[in-house]
Amino acid sequence: MSGTTPDVRSVDVRRYFEVPRHRWRTVLAVAVLGVGAVGGYAALAPSSYEATSLVRVSPVGTDPFSSGRTPDQLVNTDSEAQIARSSDVAGLAAASLPGGRSPEAMRAHLAVTPSSDTATLRLTYDAGSQQAAIEGVNAFATAYLAHREADARARQEEMLRDVEEALDEARAALLTAEEALASAVEGSAQAREADADRQFALRDVQALSDRRGDLRAVSFEPGSVLDEADRAAAGSPADDTLFLAGGVLAALVLAVAAAFARDRLDRRVGSGRGAGEAAGAPLLAEIPVGTASLALVEDPAGPAAESYRMLRALLVPALRRRGTRVLLVADLTGPAHRALPGANLATALAEALGDVVLLTPGWRGAAAPALAPLAAAGGTGKVTLHTTTVTGLRVAHGEATDGGLRDVIAGEEFRTLVTELTDGGAWVVLDSSGDLTPSEVITLAGTAGAAVLVARSRETATADLASLATALERLDTPIAGCALVVPAPTRKARHTRA
Repeated sequence: MSGTTPDVRSVDVRRYFEVPRHRWRTVLAVAVLGVGAVGGYAALAPSSYEATSLVRVSPVGTDPFSSGRTPDQLVNTDSEAQIARSSDVAGLAAASLPGGRSPEAMRAHLAVTPSSDTATLRLTYDAGSQQAAIEGVNAFATAYLAHREADARARQEEMLRDVEEALDEARAALLTAEEALASAVEGSAQAREADADRQFALRDVQALSDRRGDLRAVSFEPGSVLDEADRAAAGSPADDTLFLAGGVLAALVLAVAAAFARDRLDRRVGSGRGAGEAAGAPLLAEIPVGTASLALVEDPAGPAAESYRMLRALLVPALRRRGTRVLLVADLTGPAHRALPGANLATALAEALGDVVLLTPGWRGAAAPALAPLAAAGGTGKVTLHTTTVTGLRVAHGEATDGGLRDVIAGEEFRTLVTELTDGGAWVVLDSSGDLTPSEVITLAGTAGAAVLVARSRETATADLASLATALERLDTPIAGCALVVPAPTRKARHTRA
């Protein structure tokens, strides 16, 4: 290959846009499946909503500031979180709601998160509806504070009873000491001892009376709801708009990834850039053709004709720069004569250059009626050239009869024919399509001055294209470029000639 051939293997960001475009069916199929899975999950998954309430916990005690600590330090939020999830609190919450709800069932839907630095609890309740979630968390917040206040007041009553009992005992002791002092001789040891007992009992009565007053004056504020729930967020992904949007986006990303994976695993040429990379040569044209076989381009203004004219416009200067008039059309489009790139290119060349000879050693019979021989028009030895319906174009087929081309391509007579034709001013197109063996194709390549490789999208194996390019490189046959035959849209497939 020429040293000036562009390096088509260089990184090109456009390739990353071409793969999804060429693999659009894969992208569409995977995207539909992914979006359908997300939609199915959203439709079948049970709805769930979460409501949250923030509760401030106040310290409860007879003298909360006696220890010198702050109120937040006097509250153990971990213990309070366990109390908030207790059966007693759940029972109060269930009783406050209509419908006879089960306390244990409600407990299963509650989560309590204690704060590590402040005396607050975050209560979260999930339910099947927004209203149920809001009612549930607010019921638990209210029930927790009510339970805490009731528990504190119960402990207050218990402490008051203990103080009253101790106060009664102190009063009795005081009465006993006073009676002993009254009966003792003034100034005697018994009087002094009775007076000491009286003073001691009096101090006890005073202290216990003060303690009783303090207990009665203590404020038992259990706390407050800092943030009462008035709305509920989607608790399950099926009800989350962000989840649904993320699921759709993930399906699209997966679809594109699947397209790249399939492109990587597919051993067939899928795009013009892929053909160029496999051949190590620039892409000259993408040729749209219909599904019909044995078809020559009929519409001179159609996209296929324009593609061949573009291919001609790029090839002729390249051939002239190389000083050759012999072009090999290395046809890898599949079954014999299916796309006829050699015949179509020869037709396009004849329109512009006037004298073109198409040698098709692999064709058996009049494979393309449009190029069917009309009359003998020269040749040499066993090879007979015939005129065709295309002005300026002569053709020789590989008939296994006198005048056939297949039997002489490996001999010197074939090279002599090619030389005589080019010396006479003709352009020679060697068409490798048909049922030629690999060795016969290589023989043709050895005679050519340059080659153009033609592959068919989704049918030509990348390995076959690369192998042929390597063989041509070993023969020092320059590859002028490659072309890719692609399916044409049905509405544009107006070419066929029976």
